[in-house]
Amino acid sequence: MSNPKNGNSRRTALALGAGGMAALTSGAPRSASAAMPNLDNPADFLTTVVKMRGATDGSIAMGWVMGQRYAVFDGRITPMFGLLASTFFKYTRIDELTFEMRSFEVAYFTDLATGKLLEKWENPFTGEVCDVPQTRMGPSIVPVKPGGFDLTSVPSMGAMDASHFFRPAVTQGDDIWITEEIKIAGDPPNSGPSKFRYNEMTTYNAKLSDLAKPDLATVPTSIQYQSIVGFSPWQKMAGVEAMNMGRGSGKRATRIEDMPPYYIELTEKYHPDVLNDPEAVLYGPREG
Repeated sequence: MSNPKNGNSRRTALALGAGGMAALTSGAPRSASAAMPNLDNPADFLTTVVKMRGATDGSIAMGWVMGQRYAVFDGRITPMFGLLASTFFKYTRIDELTFEMRSFEVAYFTDLATGKLLEKWENPFTGEVCDVPQTRMGPSIVPVKPGGFDLTSVPSMGAMDASHFFRPAVTQGDDIWITEEIKIAGDPPNSGPSKFRYNEMTTYNAKLSDLAKPDLATVPTSIQYQSIVGFSPWQKMAGVEAMNMGRGSGKRATRIEDMPPYYIELTEKYHPDVLNDPEAVLYGPREG
């Protein structure tokens, strides 16, 4: 999710929200619309991923999380601020093994005590008071394949060591979990005093019984998010040997009204176009 840094490469990395190939075994050809997805079949696996992350019919979906960010210093964690974020998605099927994904993200940092929007933040290591920026990234466009995002199509990733991949599905009873990982490293211009490092893991949980219904283009999905990233220049952490850890929980939504009420309130105030016409934002000027 979000830890903004100067430079188009960082914004693109975060807007993607998440490449190498997961260990998938090709089975005999079969229709992805069959009742129960064959998770060893790449086409079925991809359709399952898109139903959990977004929707296969081209409708807009949102994945939101609420959580916190921590500084990891000398083996200890120090809570810094809250996180309230959502990424908007639209998937278009290109062929059996490819979707085009358009996405953008709007995120807010919040006060740990009140849960309200954070505008000033006191660095616990240096005592400096920092202005807290707002975060809006994208839209980005990237091909999604059974193994992960094809980051070679993103111009700003060309100079970076970047990968995104989906782990094989894990199932237990009626539950299915799919985890995606993104790893990006490099030293782009204007990246601040620290080297650019971004590591994110997001796990999606849904029900196999929902995925077995061929008429559903999307299924109810819960989200767990974790990340280890570098610090942004605005946090004024130069000279502090620490990392930035994030964690959050949330859901995938298909209606604005199903988003967290405070997220809707903030977005109505600061980014009304996102709520009024998210599709227009998705098809607006590309960021990367």
